[in-house]
Amino acid sequence: MEQTRSKKRPWLAAILAALAPAFGHLYLRKWLRGLGWLGLTWVSTFFVPDATLEAIVSWQSFAWLDAAPLLAVTALSIFDAYRLAVLNNYLLKLRTTDGETGICPNCGREVDDELAFCQWCAKPLDDTEPTRSGLQ
Repeated sequence: MEQTRSKKRPWLAAILAALAPAFGHLYLRKWLRGLGWLGLTWVSTFFVPDATLEAIVSWQSFAWLDAAPLLAVTALSIFDAYRLAVLNNYLLKLRTTDGETGICPNCGREVDDELAFCQWCAKPLDDTEPTRSGLQ
């Protein structure tokens, strides 16, 4: 089964990551990365007092400094989801333009033009697929 990439909306990935740290990554189909963010969020709750967690869940006021670990993980998740969406779109754009540098259609990384396969994922490169792209 061939996996294809589609253009993603970075702002939507960021909003979903703001709702819950893994939602943006799930939108981007980065399953393991999303699971990692969920685990990191769970671990960060051990550093937040119980009273602060209860206040957050019940939408009451809380001390921002007490919730700093949880807020930091959420902010980093938002940034990571946004960055991944932008990178996905950039690689998709590279793959569809013609130029000098080879791009693997499977993993999206630069490949050596002299090889008949991708040195990163070992997938054979076809000249019929749009594997050439230029960095402009």
